Amino acid sequence: MIKFFRKIRQKMLTENKFSKYFLYAIGEITLVIIGILLALAINDWKNEQRINSEETATLQKLIQDLKSDNESYNENINYYSNLGERLINLKEIIYKKSLSDDDIKQALRFPGATFIDLNPRKTTYEEMLNSGRVYNLSSEILVDKIIAYYQFLEGRIYQTKESRKEFRAIYYGPNFTDFWYWKGDKNPFPYAKIFFSNNDSPTYRILKQCSAWSIAINNGLLDDNNKLLKMSNELIEYINEELTRKKTKG
Repeated sequence: MIKFFRKIRQKMLTENKFSKYFLYAIGEITLVIIGILLALAINDWKNEQRINSEETATLQKLIQDLKSDNESYNENINYYSNLGERLINLKEIIYKKSLSDDDIKQALRFPGATFIDLNPRKTTYEEMLNSGRVYNLSSEILVDKIIAYYQFLEGRIYQTKESRKEFRAIYYGPNFTDFWYWKGDKNPFPYAKIFFSNNDSPTYRILKQCSAWSIAINNGLLDDNNKLLKMSNELIEYINEELTRKKTKG
């Protein structure tokens, strides 16, 4: 093809057909420009397809991480819901003016606040964050939703650890040893009966405080897991909508 155009140019120059050669040159340049623009357009299209393919794969992996987290949230919600009922019953017993033997046996099993560590699967999110890809997603709304979810999650992880430190400092502290030292005995009931007979002792007052505090902590942890589950499900729904839009657009 190049040889063909070259022969035409040479023939026009030989015959001194400069006006026709000029028009021909313009046409040839135009064809070259069109060819370059077409090649660039094809290259841009391929790059866009590659980026969309990579983004789709990443979002699908993120959905799997979120679904895994949801399983943990549901387990936590079930646990905290059951524990909440137990803590309320034990608080009512502990606050009684006089406890029966059966009450004492139940109060002996007071567990205090229980903290389940949040261990989310953040591999995909951290890869997106470290590479900067999270900020290059095609939907700014999706970027905001992803970041908002993981920032809230990080906040809850930190707050759970801090609450656990505060609670354990009292529950396992030196001023509460009277509630613990006899629990390792083969038959702790006689000691427990003496302890629960004086419901105005400093240690017993701490027990009352811990029983009420445990309920508040448990309710907070239950609320956190419910909110995380809701945010995760909303994020999964939005990601799926975005993937559908991409598929339709592509």
